[in-house]
Amino acid sequence: MTVEQYGVTYTRITEHDIELIRYWRNQPFIRDTMQFTEYITAEMQQAWFKKINNKHNYYFLIETNNTKIGLVNCKDAEPNTGIAEGGIFLWDKSYWGSPIAGFAALTTLECVFEVLKSGEASMATVLKKNTHALAFNKKLGYEIIGETANKNFYKLLLTKETYFKKTLVLKNAARTFYEGAPDIKIKIDEAEYPLVIDEIINYALLQKKITG
Repeated sequence: MTVEQYGVTYTRITEHDIELIRYWRNQPFIRDTMQFTEYITAEMQQAWFKKINNKHNYYFLIETNNTKIGLVNCKDAEPNTGIAEGGIFLWDKSYWGSPIAGFAALTTLECVFEVLKSGEASMATVLKKNTHALAFNKKLGYEIIGETANKNFYKLLLTKETYFKKTLVLKNAARTFYEGAPDIKIKIDEAEYPLVIDEIINYALLQKKITG
């Protein structure tokens, strides 16, 4: 499964990608911002991939200029509530401060709320002292609704209604910054159908919002 928008490509991860992800996820500058801060072994990474390689979790490598620079995800989708948790990290520091993180967040949210119509709200968990990430999420419309048990992280929520109100200006800015066509493109191979939600695929194919 691949998604393209604003000149950035997002490719759903396979087992082939997990060692690359593990390498960067174990770097202190990434690990120290996460809830799970222990070193991740190859065996732990394999177990993690088996756990998330299903229709309730979507992890994508972020690629621009033919370089893989980070990871964005929509995970632990809850069918009964329509709520999933989003997250993003860029390991390529040369893209820190660039629009890429904003592009990735906007594209992910557009997929969830507009194209696939698969969610009612998005959750996020952000380290309290990570003021940059908190400011970034608040710009997207996330609001603090609580904290984790250890009180080190905020829990944030973005409803579909707030998404449509808050992101219009950001999407217009993204379209202005990126001079190409801003339309989102989604491609899903037939072999991937067992890993995606059937109802979403059927809806999107009928609406010609994705290609198979």
